Amino acid sequence: MRNSKKWLAGFLGAVMCLALTVVVKQDVKAEGENAGAAYITCTEDTKLYVTPDWTGEIAASLPKDSVMVMIGVEGFYTKANYNGIEGYLDSNFVGYNEEAIAAYEAELAAKSEEVRMMAAMIQCEAGNQPMEGQLAVGAVIMNRVKAGNYPNTIVEVLYQPSQFGPADSQMFANLLASDTIKESCREAARQAFAGTDNVGGALHFQRVGVREGLVIGDHVFY
Repeated sequence: MRNSKKWLAGFLGAVMCLALTVVVKQDVKAEGENAGAAYITCTEDTKLYVTPDWTGEIAASLPKDSVMVMIGVEGFYTKANYNGIEGYLDSNFVGYNEEAIAAYEAELAAKSEEVRMMAAMIQCEAGNQPMEGQLAVGAVIMNRVKAGNYPNTIVEVLYQPSQFGPADSQMFANLLASDTIKESCREAARQAFAGTDNVGGALHFQRVGVREGLVIGDHVFY
């Protein structure tokens, strides 16, 4: 009799958990559609697992209200992408914090605009250069962002006085206003922003012949 009760309790628990998973999936889907993206958050500190198994390998630690992109639901787990890492979290910990998601989306928009500005600068400085040369200019910009003796944002680096000449030019302004930036320059900016550095940490570049350094196309990087 006792075993029957234990079995029944376990069965009912599994059914309730499954029902909760379905509800979470439906609620998140509805919220995501209303917000224009399938974002979810976690309701408390938890883990993202490599497989749908809480005893398995941990892919990432998730602080409370971490924002993720929902991929789907598998059993009692929700598959999600957290900062480029895909994994599974217990669906019991899935939520939808509108404030956290709004802040996340605002941050993404700001970064997207910074990358667009970097692409415009790349076109001004190296629009007639091969992809490698365009990427190199983007790498210099990002190397400065990471360096301690330069501003720590792309916008501030681009507009730092006496550094990037085109920053105050009509060409740069027109490219941003019309959004007629070459796709190769956009791609170079995206790769540089993602961490690609083909200039070995160089912080400067000039026309070839001015000084020694790494020559890529018409520029020397140092």
